[in-house]
Amino acid sequence: MISRVAENCFWLFRYLERAENMARLVHVNRGFQLETSQGWHPVLVVSGEDGRYPAEDAEDGESVQEYLTWDRDSPVGIVASLFWARENARMIRELISLEMWESINAAWQWLQGASGRKLYRSDRDAFYRKVKDSVALVIGISQNTLLRGEPLDFMRLGMMLERAGQTARIMDVKYHLIGPTSASGAETAVEVAHWIALLRSCSAADSFSRQHQAGLHSSDVIRFLLKEERFPRSVYYCLTCSATYLGRIEESTGSRATRSGHLLRDLVEDLRTESTKEVLESGLHAELTRIIDTTAEVCEAIHSDFFNPTLPEKVFQEHPA
Repeated sequence: MISRVAENCFWLFRYLERAENMARLVHVNRGFQLETSQGWHPVLVVSGEDGRYPAEDAEDGESVQEYLTWDRDSPVGIVASLFWARENARMIRELISLEMWESINAAWQWLQGASGRKLYRSDRDAFYRKVKDSVALVIGISQNTLLRGEPLDFMRLGMMLERAGQTARIMDVKYHLIGPTSASGAETAVEVAHWIALLRSCSAADSFSRQHQAGLHSSDVIRFLLKEERFPRSVYYCLTCSATYLGRIEESTGSRATRSGHLLRDLVEDLRTESTKEVLESGLHAELTRIIDTTAEVCEAIHSDFFNPTLPEKVFQEHPA
């Protein structure tokens, strides 16, 4: 498998996951604004768009939603993400199924057509649900129609790394919106409302309530979204799956001791051994920032290890110019 094709596979699912997560983030934040009248600036911060977006418009909800949904120049926007997902799919058309291509193309055509804009204007919540459902359909079809092998491993690796980082970003909204989480567990009504919104944004409310029927506590929500090994959107679950896919790729390509593998496995081990109490005592924001930064570093290392690898030094020694 040539590196260019592997990179297309990796980014195809990263962009799909990015579009879905942005729809989740904006959708849930809309509901949270109606309940608490908090601002939109934290959404720009955790999305990494704070420096790109005009500061004077950062609290204008309509303007922020327009930017994060329709602006093609926004690297995290829904339209931009689906555009690049489709472009990557087009470049590897021979590797994906007809059904998968048709589902990606249908999502893009709907978003670009009059029906997408019409739904956005008439029923904003339904619009964001449609985006999430469209991405879920593409991923579901891919799981049922693609051959198991390196291409699908690279796709899943990109998806799970993107999801791990996005879950951490969604969790970090509270720090920028309300303030740090107290290790004592004392919470205001607004904080409780935010934890509920956070669970909804990760489609975790039902699974969480089945485990914690006695009530909602911040430490339980944090542990669930950070470390629950059975929930497919928790940071730990996503990173362990990423490590599995990366291990398969290393084995199939004959790669040994890759930097990306070391970084990823170290991060998984840190999450496994660190307790929720330790996370809260050291600062949840600091831990989430570390996860986001390290996940980004892993992605950069994957690029160097597999998509643009440097030739071993001995090659230059054996074949001097």
